[in-house]
Amino acid sequence: MRLSKLRTHLDQALQANAEAIKAHITNVLQQGRTTGIEAAFASAFHKQLNSKRINWKPELSLDDVGVEQRYHGRTRGRVDCLIAGSATALEYKAVRMPRMQPSPKFDLGQILADYMRLASGTGLEYAYLVIFMYGPIASDCSSPGSLYRRFHNQMFVDQDLARQTNQLSGAEAEATVQLGWDKAWGKAQPPEFAAAALRGEIGMVCVSALDRW
Repeated sequence: MRLSKLRTHLDQALQANAEAIKAHITNVLQQGRTTGIEAAFASAFHKQLNSKRINWKPELSLDDVGVEQRYHGRTRGRVDCLIAGSATALEYKAVRMPRMQPSPKFDLGQILADYMRLASGTGLEYAYLVIFMYGPIASDCSSPGSLYRRFHNQMFVDQDLARQTNQLSGAEAEATVQLGWDKAWGKAQPPEFAAAALRGEIGMVCVSALDRW
C-alpha cells in the first residue's frame, strides 16, 4: 500500500474514532495504566480497513511474513498486520509524548527493532512503522507536520542519550542513521518516506522501512 493511501486510511480512522480512543486513554491513565492504548488505535484502523473491504491479517508469525527477528534475546515473534493484496507489513507502537520512563530506549528500542525487522522483508512490497501518538506534546501540535517534527526530534534526543550511555548496538546506531534520527528535523513537513495525521489530542506517524513508499 502506498504511503499516501495508508495515511488517508489512518487519518480517516482517527477522525471516525477519536472520541472513543481519547475516552479509553483517559480511563486507563486515571488508573495508572497504559493497557490497551495501542489496541484502541489499531482497532480503529482495522475497522477502517474493513469498511473499505481491504483484506488484512493480524499477528502473523515472522516466518509467514518473511522477516527476521531483531529483538535481542528473542527467537519468535509476530508482525502486527499484513495487508495481503499489496504485500504490506505494519508494526504498531503507541507512544506518549513526552515519555514518562527514564530510559531513552523505552520507546526507541522497540521502534528500532520493529524497523530492522520490517527492513529484512525481502518479499514485501511495502513496510511501515505506524506510531500512534498521545500525550501533552501531541495535543500541543498544530498540524501533522509539527507532530512529525516533535516525534522525530524526540527520537533524535533519545538516540543521542542512548549513544552517550553506550546503550545502542551497532545495528541500532545504523538504523537511526537510515531513519534520519541522528539529526534534528526542522522542516514544516515530514521527509518523503514518512507521513503524519493529527486529530485533536491524538495523532499518528508512519515511516517506511523500505526504500519504496
